[in-house]
Amino acid sequence: MIAKSLFRTCFVLLCVFGRGPVANAAVPQFTDSEFKLPSPTQDTKDNFQRSLSGLFSIPSFRQETLSQPYHNFDDLYHHAHAAQQELEQLLTQISLHTEAKPIIPGIKSRQRAEQKIATELNGQPEKLTDLARGTLVANNISSLVDAFNHLSRESTIVETKNRFKQPASSGYRDLKMLVQLPQSGLIAEIQLHLDSIAEIKSGPEHDIYESIQHIERQATLEERELNDIEVAKIKALRKQSQQMYQQAWHQYLQPEPLAMAS
Repeated sequence: MIAKSLFRTCFVLLCVFGRGPVANAAVPQFTDSEFKLPSPTQDTKDNFQRSLSGLFSIPSFRQETLSQPYHNFDDLYHHAHAAQQELEQLLTQISLHTEAKPIIPGIKSRQRAEQKIATELNGQPEKLTDLARGTLVANNISSLVDAFNHLSRESTIVETKNRFKQPASSGYRDLKMLVQLPQSGLIAEIQLHLDSIAEIKSGPEHDIYESIQHIERQATLEERELNDIEVAKIKALRKQSQQMYQQAWHQYLQPEPLAMAS
């Protein structure tokens, strides 16, 4: 036993102080180039193209008969609170599986709901489909498509308006949906946004919209047609809006690693 211990001690001393291959082994050297992150791969580009194709392939459609399960406004508004909670849970769940962030504004006010029924829906409460509403905001196309796919699995889509494929005249793009919630059975409105476009809509574009409304309202109050100067102002404002939206949309039209490098 003593002999074995003595042998191990001698071996360790030989490795530390000796001039054999163990002591003289070279430490491997690495260059900076070996630590560089890989450039965007073909897989990155292919994944982006699949996401973009998936977004453009979402059809705009509307189910022939769209109606809430309640024809009495008081009943409909009462059940809308539970539907809003169900929608909030659904959007929160989807946000946990995607990079999209939920925005829950709460149900439409009773006054605005009754006004819309009277002025736009011919007095039919069952046609009011945006009492319960919510939004998902994504920071890239892939996340937005993922959110749509989750919604299609967790609810019944009864209407889709794909304004990424066919934008509004202002240049604004989003994906607007009506879904029938599985528990309450109510129809709710969901909008899927890209963050930069959403920021323009709630900021600079809203100011442009207000300016146009002011010009048109003034002409209406004075019971006259728009004059040439007013027409030119409105045209310039709308062009400004289109340019802002186009610039925001363009930043999403390349794979994310390439966008960060450019």
